[in-house]
Amino acid sequence: MKVSEFLKNGTKHFTEKEPEGFKALPEVREGVHKLQFFIKEEDGKIKECLFRASKRCKKLLALSERTCQLIEEKGSLNVSKEELLSFFSGEKDRKKMEERAEIVERALQR
Repeated sequence: MKVSEFLKNGTKHFTEKEPEGFKALPEVREGVHKLQFFIKEEDGKIKECLFRASKRCKKLLALSERTCQLIEEKGSLNVSKEELLSFFSGEKDRKKMEERAEIVERALQR
């Protein structure tokens, strides 16, 4: 899928500010990009995931949105870079996608 197609549905996990009742994972900054995930756990499983990111990079927004979807499906932070990149296999600029996926990976480390 391409990033532009994926983002047509919007980002329902995006938040402007730190949400109440969520545990904040460490913020990651790289150049102009920043990303932070917020999780809400119940019975040891993650039930909800939100993220806050710089809006200027559509690739990072799409990867972050997909990451939240996968976290909620799995109930854990075990989301691999390969999983994300294979979902966006239609995207032409692989190098940039890999760089953004690395930011996502770093942001998931507690």
